[in-house]
Amino acid sequence: MKATIVKNEISVQHNVRKEVNREFLTFSVENGWDDVKKFTKKVLEFEGRKFIFSGWNSDTNECFFSRSLTIEPKIAKIL
Repeated sequence: MKATIVKNEISVQHNVRKEVNREFLTFSVENGWDDVKKFTKKVLEFEGRKFIFSGWNSDTNECFFSRSLTIEPKIAKIL
């Protein structure tokens, strides 16, 4: 039996916080800021919705992306 690694996909945790009108994607990084800095200018797409980098927790080595529940982020494509 064989398995294939899916290119450009990462495992994330999704959570919605209606009290702050935002939803978040969270994932762990192994090497702290050295890993996080690779994501700071990226956009993550999850179930057709786009999330932008919102910060990280250096104590737990977790990276956070977020989006508004009511306003879709405006994202430009680099050609």
